[in-house]
Amino acid sequence: MTVNEWQKLSSGVKSEKHRLPVSDNDTLILHDDTPESWMGAPRGSVLLLHGICGCHAADYMVRFKRRLLALGIRVFRLDMRGCGESVAFCRGITHAGRSEDVLAAIERIAGLTGDQAAPIGAVGTSLGGNQLLRAAGRIGAGLDARPSHWDRVGPILAIAPPIDLQACSDRMESWSLRFYNHYFITQLLRRAKSTLQMREELGSLLDGRAPKTLREFDRRITAPMAGFPDERTYYAESSAHSVVERIDVPALIVTAADDPLVPVDSFVALRDRVHESTRVLTMPTGGHHGYTQSDGTAWTDELVAKLYDSAW
Repeated sequence: MTVNEWQKLSSGVKSEKHRLPVSDNDTLILHDDTPESWMGAPRGSVLLLHGICGCHAADYMVRFKRRLLALGIRVFRLDMRGCGESVAFCRGITHAGRSEDVLAAIERIAGLTGDQAAPIGAVGTSLGGNQLLRAAGRIGAGLDARPSHWDRVGPILAIAPPIDLQACSDRMESWSLRFYNHYFITQLLRRAKSTLQMREELGSLLDGRAPKTLREFDRRITAPMAGFPDERTYYAESSAHSVVERIDVPALIVTAADDPLVPVDSFVALRDRVHESTRVLTMPTGGHHGYTQSDGTAWTDELVAKLYDSAW
């Protein structure tokens, strides 16, 4: 989409922000963009969930939003706990197991959209993909109550989801991924510091030298801040792989064979285990949720647009 095309489209888009109360007295910010055409004939709505260092303003979140709005689809972008504009309203942090926040957002979207015939889709990228799959899988498995509006949900799309956190953590221990470790830790420490300013009882977590790997960060920061005794418990209880086969809404899981962060082996056995309404697609190349091309886009942009254009 060119700049001129987006400027023309955006002039007819109504943008709002909603506060979304969640557990532990935290509040998330839900960004709501409604195209003018949606007002007269609701085509559907899509919830966008960002990755570990992202927020509603991440490049891929904005690109997905623009492609969906051009199709007449209403778009909601969620700032998870401690991310984006939710920072000022949260004492907790986001992590892979925050599926209850995904369900809270979908419930709010169902109320905001009103029309019981209008579908609700969701796209989760990287960590957001695990959160989304875990939410749908726990409902399918009967571990969480099935919301009254759940028949409106689908299709859902998870892009490069780290469904086996232990395997991803093992991969990140590789010396060849030291750049990714440095990037994630730098971003996460900056985010954690602002959150910990509101929690004096956990202020000592940042004492001493900075973590060197993502596993060390999860051991010293993520697990205690999220209420887990250690990082292995966090990984075991938050990974979606244990419930993915119980997802019973239309779902597409997409990964790439050359993803440097999420082992493709995590998805090999899924094809024989998942529900018939779930598809697992492994691209031969694409990296972690899509290599950015020379024009600033990624192949995942077209994937998101085509999925919902054909489904609705």
